[in-house]
Amino acid sequence: MCVYMESFPVALMVIMFLLIIVKRRSWSWKIYLNEQEAEAAPSALFTQSQSFPSKRNGFKVGMKLEGVDPLHPSMFCVLTVAEVIGGRLRLHIDGFSECYDFWVNADSADIRPAGWCQDHNHKLHPPKGHSETDFDWQVYLQSTGSHAAPPTLFTCLPACGVGMGMKMEAVDRKNPGLVCVASVASVIEDRVRVHFDNWDDTYDYWCDSSSPYIHPIGWCEEQGRPLTAPQGHPNPENFLWDEYLQETGSSAAPRSWFTQRAPHGFQVNHRLEAVDKRNPLLIRVATVTDTEDFMVKVHYDGWSSQFDVWCDSDLCDLHPVGWCQRTGHPLEPPPGPSPSQGECPTAGCRGVGHIKGPKYTGHHSAFGCPYSDINMRKEAGLPDRLGRESVVALHQPDRLPQPTKFLCVKPEEEELHLRGPGSVQTVLNFLFHRRNAQHPHSPSSNCFHGNSRQMKWLFP
Repeated sequence: MCVYMESFPVALMVIMFLLIIVKRRSWSWKIYLNEQEAEAAPSALFTQSQSFPSKRNGFKVGMKLEGVDPLHPSMFCVLTVAEVIGGRLRLHIDGFSECYDFWVNADSADIRPAGWCQDHNHKLHPPKGHSETDFDWQVYLQSTGSHAAPPTLFTCLPACGVGMGMKMEAVDRKNPGLVCVASVASVIEDRVRVHFDNWDDTYDYWCDSSSPYIHPIGWCEEQGRPLTAPQGHPNPENFLWDEYLQETGSSAAPRSWFTQRAPHGFQVNHRLEAVDKRNPLLIRVATVTDTEDFMVKVHYDGWSSQFDVWCDSDLCDLHPVGWCQRTGHPLEPPPGPSPSQGECPTAGCRGVGHIKGPKYTGHHSAFGCPYSDINMRKEAGLPDRLGRESVVALHQPDRLPQPTKFLCVKPEEEELHLRGPGSVQTVLNFLFHRRNAQHPHSPSSNCFHGNSRQMKWLFP
């Protein structure tokens, strides 16, 4: 009798697990769309990187390659395929903790075959303990007993028409109210890395010529918008492109290269499949709940709206209905009003994934759950893997400026309402004009336009 009672909880867990598997396998997009009286987002709205892949994922666990570190966009690193699920890869940065592993699609433009950096004059950051100058792929592969991913597995796109060092005007993605002087820092086929002049690479990002965030020089003047000059520029209020190009010995990116795409065609209530931002191992059934010209708000069906995310409409983590089935990737259906619970106490969570990243495959309590209230109320982070003082946020706030640098607030200013739409601009205008009224001839009176990144936002 005792043996029977002890084995009962185990048997119950097995039954629950089997029920979850049956539910997931029996779930149907067609039935769900009919029940919800909704329609799938048309496949034509998705970009090539979002759409159904043209070839099967041929990557295998253990293969070595080169690629961009998503937390340090200027760095190409030595990577290993740690996991393959459907059309996606979990990549490990050699020499570092699994906490820094990240997921990409198998046809991602951010991954390159071994030796690509050397062939294209890009700096490759080798694993910890290896010399940057003496690193040799053949020696490394032999010493680790591994193999390089075949070049045929990688996506090849035509080269773009700009060169490194060319100048442009670009939106600061971490402070979206700013358009700044920028340069082409790297080129991978049809994509460029945007770098803001005289700033570190913290603000860099990759895009192609159709991005709405980059413009030819002179765009701000044409649009009547302020252009943020490079840090340390002697006369930021009177910045002139002709003088700057001459001083730096550089040239402008040709206007003909900029091909800003039209606003997307997604509509509210369109259904799609989306990578879970808080738990990137998973792809969930999702709904577009709001739109802007080049962005969409994504809601994970069956989950609270607190998990909704704003993202670019061409984000490679968004896919058309049926992408998971086509690529062999599991799709997470909505948990429903009374979801079956695994070992995690958070409603809807099956205990898969962990708040501290891929190093842990699962969790058993709210402390490790990416969706628990305790983790939603705080910003999870990791120490920068490069040893810098900053903390790398695992789940960044959406559509709000990221913390930058110095801004002091007096007691009466602390009483301002600092939340809600438009509050950022309101506070900045208040502080900017207040400062000018007190010190109209001070050199720092132009700080809003010339040195905005030296301000520190006051928002959580």
